[in-house]
Amino acid sequence: MPRIRRGIGWTLLCVAGAALLLHARVRAQPANANANANANANANANTNTNANANANTNTNVDAQRPRINHVLIISEDGLRADAVDSLHLHWHEILRKHGVWAAHAKTIRDASTLPAHASMLSGVLPKEHGLTWNNWRPHKGYIQTPTIFTDAQEHGLTTAFFTVKSKLRHIVPPGTVGTYQRPGYLCKKVAEEAAQYLTSEKPALAFVHFSDPDESGHSKGWMSKQQIHAIGDSDRCLGILYEALEKSGLIEDTLIIVSADHGGHNHVHSGAKLIDRAIPWIACGPGVREDYVLEDELSTMDTAATALYALGLPIRPEILGKPRLDIFEAPKADIK
Repeated sequence: MPRIRRGIGWTLLCVAGAALLLHARVRAQPANANANANANANANANTNTNANANANTNTNVDAQRPRINHVLIISEDGLRADAVDSLHLHWHEILRKHGVWAAHAKTIRDASTLPAHASMLSGVLPKEHGLTWNNWRPHKGYIQTPTIFTDAQEHGLTTAFFTVKSKLRHIVPPGTVGTYQRPGYLCKKVAEEAAQYLTSEKPALAFVHFSDPDESGHSKGWMSKQQIHAIGDSDRCLGILYEALEKSGLIEDTLIIVSADHGGHNHVHSGAKLIDRAIPWIACGPGVREDYVLEDELSTMDTAATALYALGLPIRPEILGKPRLDIFEAPKADIK
């Protein structure tokens, strides 16, 4: 009996020790598992929170941005701001009535056609985009920075570029625009061909260039009788584009921006005088305020940023221009 008792006691002792060891191990494992589970839960919660925050941010941005599927930028080369203010141009007045215009819009200090258009369409100064000359020099290559056309192409959007002057080719390296055309020397031919292309192909981003005011300004003088006639021609060419968009229904989801590369005085536009740098800037389209004047100074580089914003494209950090959100009506939720 004693031997049996000792055997039973030893057995019970071993079982108790094993149980204690097993209990310790079992308790240790759930502690780690709970910690990991909590950590994973927290990580997932943080991830979900960040995802929700990003989703909410994107939702807010998308909710505020009007539904714009097309952006058309029209540049009337050499058109002074005061010409639009004083001449009561029919189609410019219609766009003003249905949109906004800037009371103080300026081009860059180097108020020349190629550098100014490059800044308008890239959003940076000549020291960045590199186009500091003002004629067609094929051996000098192309713009050194991206433009709104390269941005649009990279995001799968269709693009088109219509111009009168060959030197503007420096702004669009091969492969950075869907179609590049020089239809003619006068704006009527350019407007007619551009209108046909816009309504049939419906590019997301298009640029159309008229040079009639600039040609007459250089030859006959700024605000001369001959230039005023040329400005009238440019106004009618603007009407060709507007009516084409209206008849095709594209006007409903197209943001139109009308501007110029520079003004001028006498027979020149050096940029030394304010009248050389003061340019018109008109915008109309979905969600744009009607018959509204922008009092804050506007830069030609804002055109690039505004076009990108309107199309829902990211605005590169090096762009100096800013999207003019003040052209749009405030969302109804923000109106008090």
